[in-house]
Amino acid sequence: MRALTAVTFTLTLLLILVQVAFAVRGIVDPAAGAMGFGYPTDSATASFYHAVYRDRNLVICVIGLALLFLRMWGALAIVLVTSTTLPVYDIIALMQAGVPVLPLHYVTLAVLVVLSGLTVACAVATRA
Repeated sequence: MRALTAVTFTLTLLLILVQVAFAVRGIVDPAAGAMGFGYPTDSATASFYHAVYRDRNLVICVIGLALLFLRMWGALAIVLVTSTTLPVYDIIALMQAGVPVLPLHYVTLAVLVVLSGLTVACAVATRA
């Protein structure tokens, strides 16, 4: 069980730090952050959408960090499992807007699915 929690902690921390870096990049340089998401901020609507996306991810990261460092595996599992819907929404929104979907969205979805499974396993293991 110790190996499971160590691997889950490390991988979850890495994902959160990458997401924080993307969000901070979007705050510091909104145009570059939006292009990293897959579309230019060439309109007020696009800029607003990216700001909501960026801030949403940053809030989830802060919550995730708190739960991770408190070792609240059950609560973290709930956050990660529900967060797997977000890249799906992003992919659908980009497709409907006619914007090419960057591979990063699919990678994020896959990583969230794996981490969701790991955190659920940690939650179950620590309750036993």
